[in-house]
Amino acid sequence: MIQIRSHSVGVLSKTVGRGAWFPASRHLSALEAAFDWRRALVLQRRLLSGELGVIGEVSRTESDTRPSLAILVLGVLTASLGAWLWIVIDTRGAAVADPALNVLLLGSIASLGAWALWLGLTWYALKSIFLVEVEWRSLMRPMALVGGFAVWQFFMLAGPASFAVGLIVSVAGLLLSVLAVRAAAPEVDDRAAIISVGVGFGAYALALSLLAALTGVGAGLFVHTIG
Repeated sequence: MIQIRSHSVGVLSKTVGRGAWFPASRHLSALEAAFDWRRALVLQRRLLSGELGVIGEVSRTESDTRPSLAILVLGVLTASLGAWLWIVIDTRGAAVADPALNVLLLGSIASLGAWALWLGLTWYALKSIFLVEVEWRSLMRPMALVGGFAVWQFFMLAGPASFAVGLIVSVAGLLLSVLAVRAAAPEVDDRAAIISVGVGFGAYALALSLLAALTGVGAGLFVHTIG
């Protein structure tokens, strides 16, 4: 029998430069300091509990950049998981592997890319149409945070209610995105915020709808357009 001897993380070390030794625990501590998972979970919980003030807080807090992006990725992956499970249940297990690739993996990547397009067009509309200067990271953080609301699309696995669940969550996410714009640019009125978000969301929805219909790659609500 092969025995694996456990070692403390602190024993591990790395040589840097002229024989300088740094314990691995120091690097792990630096990594943990650079990204606070607990902060991400707290922000997610506050958003899902309806505490809308967290949107403005994230916009003003530069250190929340990574946690907010992690929340977005979690939301997209959870939505993709719900869509995949819906397909598996709907086909009674006949389709498992292909949807896992086209929905869980490629669909998640496509959703994140389309979200980046949404963010970019919203920022551009604010700057070009309404002449509002907004620091893009201040807009990205709250937009990413509200993107995490997509975790509720996990419940798309609920059979006949799948499309309704996806639609309701998508509309709620759209409305939250308007609040995200208002948080990042308080001088913007409701009309400008709605139009700017609408421009970005229109491109987002069009891109994912066409991708799902033409290639079979989709996630969340857009799995219903897969041909």
